Amino acid sequence: MQLLIRFFIELCTLRRAPQDLPASLFLLISTAVADWLVGMLVGITAGAAWWMSLLQGGMEIAATLLTLYVALTLFKRAARFQQSATALFGSSALLGLTALLPLSLSIDQGTFTDLALIGALLLLGLVIWGVVVTGHILRHTFDISFGQGVLIGIALEIVSMILVTGIFG
Repeated sequence: MQLLIRFFIELCTLRRAPQDLPASLFLLISTAVADWLVGMLVGITAGAAWWMSLLQGGMEIAATLLTLYVALTLFKRAARFQQSATALFGSSALLGLTALLPLSLSIDQGTFTDLALIGALLLLGLVIWGVVVTGHILRHTFDISFGQGVLIGIALEIVSMILVTGIFG
């Protein structure tokens, strides 16, 4: 377990690649569940109902799996699906856990304090870093440039936000 956590830390610091993970259905399911639970914690910390956070997390995971599978199939790289999805979910769970503290700082009952501003800036930094990590994973997954991976990461983030807010408000 400790090796796995260290791997995802190194992945989030761009020192490892998704192909360094074993292709394992158990690992894929484990990281998807971890990402789902962390997403629920993030939603609850942000003030959403637990059931809404649970539904949103499930939708994001399903959308990620579907989009990744279709893209990998179209580009004839379906063999990379388990490793890529595992890398995306594991890094998302780790970054989500990291976001809990700044998120709790930025929620301050509608008042603007220095602490809330610091929390909001840290959250913005984590969102940007999450896009960078996604770009790093996609670069290795699709054999594209880092810039292309980041652009696709930004597009995925926007589509995910539109999808979730369109369905859940």
